[in-house]
Amino acid sequence: MSDVKAATRLAKVVHIVGLAEAANAAAGLGLAVSPTEVVINRGARDGVKQGDKFLVFGVGPHIVDPDTGKDLGELEIVRGRGEVVHVQEQVATLRTLERSRTRPPKRIIREGYGGFVFGTPGKVIEEELAPEAEVPFEAVHLGDFAKPI
Repeated sequence: MSDVKAATRLAKVVHIVGLAEAANAAAGLGLAVSPTEVVINRGARDGVKQGDKFLVFGVGPHIVDPDTGKDLGELEIVRGRGEVVHVQEQVATLRTLERSRTRPPKRIIREGYGGFVFGTPGKVIEEELAPEAEVPFEAVHLGDFAKPI
């Protein structure tokens, strides 16, 4: 039995949120399914809490060191990182933690007013807005694994 599959502490992906709807839409438009939420088979009874983070991965080929011939185990194919957003007794929902910028950051500079006299310049307030979008789990499948990080 493989190293990864033998590890009983690992959770498994048991549901891909929106998979049926996304697959139907993708089939009609020729698009790939890219979910941002998955459900794992661990929940409150296993000590999973909202905010916990997991690495979601599939199992790749078995790796052998070409120099020594030593068995190095199976390669983990990373699908993404997720955070628990909902916990039930036996399952938990993970939402992707991966983000990408959708456009360059926008810098806003405002001059605040303060002091006792109206119109007296105060401190300068600077904000940088970095628009981001969720990056979906990559090629996630039912039966993929999730381990706490």
